[in-house]
Amino acid sequence: MSQFDQPDPSAAPAGPQHAPGAPVGALPPRELSGVRIPMLLAGIFNCMAALGWFGTCFLFFLGIPLLALGIFEIITFTKLGESRATQDALRSKCRTFAILDICAILLFNLPAMVCGIIQMVNHKQFDE
Repeated sequence: MSQFDQPDPSAAPAGPQHAPGAPVGALPPRELSGVRIPMLLAGIFNCMAALGWFGTCFLFFLGIPLLALGIFEIITFTKLGESRATQDALRSKCRTFAILDICAILLFNLPAMVCGIIQMVNHKQFDE
C-alpha cells in the first residue's frame, strides 16, 4: 500500500459532530449530580435498612417497601444519565422518590431522609 491510499489523519470530518445514535439537533443531557448521587446513596441506605428489618422476627414486613424503594431508586439513578427526554420523563418520579425518602424516617432510616432532603433542594437542576 502506498501513502496515497490511506486517509489523511489531519483532515477534520465535515459536518457537525454529535453522539452516535442521538438524533441530530438533540440537546445534551443535563448535569444532575445533585439529584443522582443522593438518589443512589438513598437507594443503598434503603436496601441496607431493609436487610436490617428482615433480620427481626416480628417486623420483617417493614423492610419490603424499603427494599422496593431502594431498587427503584438505583434503577432511576442509571436512567438519569441518559438523554434529556428521559430525564424530563423521570422528573416527577424523582420528586416522588425524594418525598418517600423523607418519609423513611418513620422506619428509622435517617441517612435516606437526609438524601431525600438534598434531592428536593437540588430538584431545580431539572430546570437548567
